[in-house]
Amino acid sequence: MGSTWRRRSVAGTELATGLLLLVGTWVGLPARWWPVDVPFTLLGVGSVVAAVGLWRGAAWGVRATRVTLWALLIAGCTVCTALAWVVAHLFGLYGPVGAGGALLMGTMAVMILPYLVLLPALSLRLLAESE
Repeated sequence: MGSTWRRRSVAGTELATGLLLLVGTWVGLPARWWPVDVPFTLLGVGSVVAAVGLWRGAAWGVRATRVTLWALLIAGCTVCTALAWVVAHLFGLYGPVGAGGALLMGTMAVMILPYLVLLPALSLRLLAESE
């Protein structure tokens, strides 16, 4: 596989992730709360800008993509860890009554894991191999 193919595939996944973050934050969430809106909007915009720079072959594209991917990876690990704590808290404190909420939070963590943890890790690997 050529380095151009790797960079283009990373740019495509980065663009899709950025758009997914923006749509999920501004359309999918039912209420506005700045501690969620600001970081995920910045991550979404950063992903889109980095994807465009990487796709066009700009000098700053690889560096911006690497920074954005690390930020996504850190945010994804943080969110999944927080959701795991919530699951443990709900199930441990409320027992069978909290099992529904624990199941919901666990499902959210499982849905976030591929997009904000596994995909950035794979993209970082592909980006490193393209250089």
